Amino acid sequence: MDVFDAITGRRSVRKYENRPVDQEKLGMILDACRWAPSAGNRQPWEVVIVDDPEKIEKLAEAALEQMWMKTAPVILAVCINENIAKGTYGDRSDQYALQTIGMAVENMMLAAHCLGLGSCCVTAFEESEVRNIIECTEFIKPVALVTVGYSREEPPVPYREEIAEFTHYNSYREQYMPGLPGAFRKKRGLRKKLYDSLKNL
Repeated sequence: MDVFDAITGRRSVRKYENRPVDQEKLGMILDACRWAPSAGNRQPWEVVIVDDPEKIEKLAEAALEQMWMKTAPVILAVCINENIAKGTYGDRSDQYALQTIGMAVENMMLAAHCLGLGSCCVTAFEESEVRNIIECTEFIKPVALVTVGYSREEPPVPYREEIAEFTHYNSYREQYMPGLPGAFRKKRGLRKKLYDSLKNL
């Protein structure tokens, strides 16, 4: 599977088969994490592997009662090590750390898809509850819960805007059009309607 197939084929999976994830595949997903880019190569990620069913249920409850998460055999709690993240970039350290974790999570989810696994990134949760469940120290900040397992569903292809709807050329005021396939050579529609409607509020 090439990278474009992985990007366009990945889906957010919320139903999983009742079977464990192979340790070899889990190791490959974690390897994909460590190869993510990070600001200053500081690599501020920490990952807690959770496969205890009781803890998985507690994480689902902490994630605003998203009980579908209970079907996942593994949840990867991806955290920022604030001792590593801070100290180089001043006030922007937090922003860079969050961007880094986002890239690491995407690597992990693409790797999971390539390995025949489904995944879903959950960021809506009570941080203090997740901290207690995974027993974090004070400088470890949970930012994403990634469910991983063998998919029991085939999510539909989600809507995506055409390239011309969000791409600009040298200036936000200039729409990027030249060189795009014919299907993309159209004026902004959906976003223009949205902007026009907001003007009237």
